[in-house]
Amino acid sequence: MELETRDFGKLEVEKEDMITFPDGLPGFLDEKQFVLLPLDEKSPFIIMQSTNEADLAFITLEAGKVVKDYEFEINEKAEKLLKLDKETELLVLTIATMQDDIQDMTINLAAPVVINLEDKLAKQVIVGDDNFPVKHKVFAEKKVAP
Repeated sequence: MELETRDFGKLEVEKEDMITFPDGLPGFLDEKQFVLLPLDEKSPFIIMQSTNEADLAFITLEAGKVVKDYEFEINEKAEKLLKLDKETELLVLTIATMQDDIQDMTINLAAPVVINLEDKLAKQVIVGDDNFPVKHKVFAEKKVAP
């Protein structure tokens, strides 16, 4: 199917590449279908593009590539919705917030997007752990020499 995107113009995407958010996304409850589009071959960024609204796309990063040992519990309701078991292959993405200076970019560790890659089911989960902030800086603070 042909898909109009915010960042890439018109693209051809396969139905089987779409991921479904059965509950929608917080703030976008009617948006249930997205595709994941790598920004480019060498970039760590993945664009999570709505299949219904060309202007609705989120810049994401794989959580494990930014935060070592990023682990959290998924509640039973989310496990059932995502059809998770011990063998389920997951992708955990964090939504990025861009700033004027890329060094100020943050990711949301408090509410990652969890995707069951086999069944193409996804949910943004609330972690509920104070160690995982909504605005985690991607790049380390620059140290100024005295």
